[in-house]
Amino acid sequence: MTNEKSKVDPAYPSSDGLSSAGEAAMGVLGAAAGLAVPVIGPAVTQAILKRAIKLPLELRRSNWFNSLGEGLRELQDRFEGFDPDTLGENEEFVSTVAETTRIAMATHREEKREALKNAVLNTARGGSIDDVVRGSFLGYIDRFSGLHLRVLHAEANPNSDEYRAAAGNMYMGSRHVIIRKMIPERDATDDSLKRVYEDLRREGLTQGNEQSGLSSSGLFSPNTTPIGDAFLRFISDPPEP
Repeated sequence: MTNEKSKVDPAYPSSDGLSSAGEAAMGVLGAAAGLAVPVIGPAVTQAILKRAIKLPLELRRSNWFNSLGEGLRELQDRFEGFDPDTLGENEEFVSTVAETTRIAMATHREEKREALKNAVLNTARGGSIDDVVRGSFLGYIDRFSGLHLRVLHAEANPNSDEYRAAAGNMYMGSRHVIIRKMIPERDATDDSLKRVYEDLRREGLTQGNEQSGLSSSGLFSPNTTPIGDAFLRFISDPPEP
């Protein structure tokens, strides 16, 4: 709760002169994101509901739409010809905003919110994908933890500075040893990592067993599948043209 309250932002649309990019995210989905807490019981019950449920959820919704608005405005600055005013006519964009908003309202994990925001921005940028694939990708974000996303990024980028620093002078061994060093035990137990590995393999996002012994070439080769790479592109910051 403290983290939510420390990030108070005014809700879009506002009167502070923000461009239409800010209003686009809010405008296409105002009703769908509405929150209603039934007015029942005595006044003291209503007050508790408001403080414990309604206000925190309204703040979460406000922060979510603010992040989308800022992201759309950045796209407008980065990409010549990008016009947020046309997004309300883009059915895929509207559907993606609707689905990501539902998921965003149900999580306090920053990694998941960032992934959801990038999914919206990539769709706004024109990254059209098949409805079945898009539904699967959004389902992954919904079901996966932040740990799943961290592990998948590590498995896709074995030549990153973080991965190589964790590998040190290793010339053979398992990916798990390296990932274990990248993710301290206070963030994940070995059992949690094992479950994450199994989930990613079951969904077809990775291919090899992270605990198998590998040579140097194996340790520093990506362990993601084409669909795993596509998912990571979907939840990553839109690339420059």
